[in-house]
Amino acid sequence: MSGIFGIVSNENCVLDLFYGTFYLQHRAQDYCGLALCHNGELKNCTHKGLVRQQFSKEKLKEMCGTTGIGCVASERQPVSELSVAGGMILCFDGNISNYLELKESLLRRGISFSGYLSPEEVSDTVLISKIIAKEANFEKGIKRMVELIKGDFAIIALTKEGIYAARGWGRKPLILGKKGECHAVSSESVSFVNLGFGILRDVSPGEIVLIDKTGVRSIAQLDLQPSKYCTFEWVYTSNPSSVIEGTNVASARIKIGSALAEKYPAEVDLVSPIPNSGRWHSIGYAKKSGLPHIEVFLRYDYSDRSYTPKDQEARNEEAKTKLIPLKEMINGKKIIIVDDSIVRGTQMLNRVETLKELGAKEVHARIACPPLMAACKYGKTTKKDDDCIARRMLLAEIKRKLKLDSLEYASEDDLERAIGIPKEKLCLECWQRS
Repeated sequence: MSGIFGIVSNENCVLDLFYGTFYLQHRAQDYCGLALCHNGELKNCTHKGLVRQQFSKEKLKEMCGTTGIGCVASERQPVSELSVAGGMILCFDGNISNYLELKESLLRRGISFSGYLSPEEVSDTVLISKIIAKEANFEKGIKRMVELIKGDFAIIALTKEGIYAARGWGRKPLILGKKGECHAVSSESVSFVNLGFGILRDVSPGEIVLIDKTGVRSIAQLDLQPSKYCTFEWVYTSNPSSVIEGTNVASARIKIGSALAEKYPAEVDLVSPIPNSGRWHSIGYAKKSGLPHIEVFLRYDYSDRSYTPKDQEARNEEAKTKLIPLKEMINGKKIIIVDDSIVRGTQMLNRVETLKELGAKEVHARIACPPLMAACKYGKTTKKDDDCIARRMLLAEIKRKLKLDSLEYASEDDLERAIGIPKEKLCLECWQRS
């Protein structure tokens, strides 16, 4: 995943750019970068690591610009290109599943990449920047890109004219904001809240917009069919304060938890989330069921998300260190734990074993989405379909494997009602066996 943010202002926008990007840190932690346009000059600065660690107050004082873009990502971004239309600095959120094929095609056509890179080291962002830069302008570059790629995307590009933004088939969110005469674009509206921006609207699937000193204008609307919204943004990915396609993320999660409580009650002492991913779902479950909502795991504030690292070993290490069990809340209790999803089952098994070792009488699990059946073609965290435990085992087998007293999942219908968008407009592929 990536988080992308852009801003156009009549004054120095460095601090708003910094914080707008920082508030997307939950989407990725490996790399970060800020790019600015000042007096017609484009400058790009990228780092490995977290936004607040890499861009100190002293560093920010040295930076200046009235237009800028920022990114948090699993690969180095933003990337710079010199195109026939001029300089361009680009941020990308998405996944190009046929990128090896496209890379070889570009090499055969004489397109080069800086340094010697193995096929696996050429990032999606570098690849699509080459495709876009080869065309006469950004609009034509996006049109050419959608003809070539398999996957989905949201893109912002900093140029001397302003910021171009484009959204693919809809799985990657992209939203516009406004504060006075200042305009912004972001992966999530969480970036807007503390900066004083109001939500203008979502960028439509297939839409290309230009943000400049005059405001926001749509310059093209591509007919990308079928357009789909990533359901997992509401289930897990996005910050609870974000609003996507008019639906607040926290509100949707509460409704999912409420549906689970109505369909799958249990005689227990308390409801607890696996924090932070299950918190708002568990609030909904507790509210509907009337059970006490007590967190039996403390999430250590200085840990990161365990889903976003690129390799399984790093995910396991982060998951192992981020949660601290509270024995006094566990011993002698019958507990329902609520989480967003189960992929491999490794972390759920670890949590259940911990709870029972600390004296829990029973442990039941309620999961805020259907059983995952396939790796997401539009992301990279789950590598292959067989990583999904539900693809290899029946529900009763998963329950025994994870040492649970009961296990129930939300349905696609539950998600549809909670989000308020018809199922045919939601991407449900990861829950459907291909």
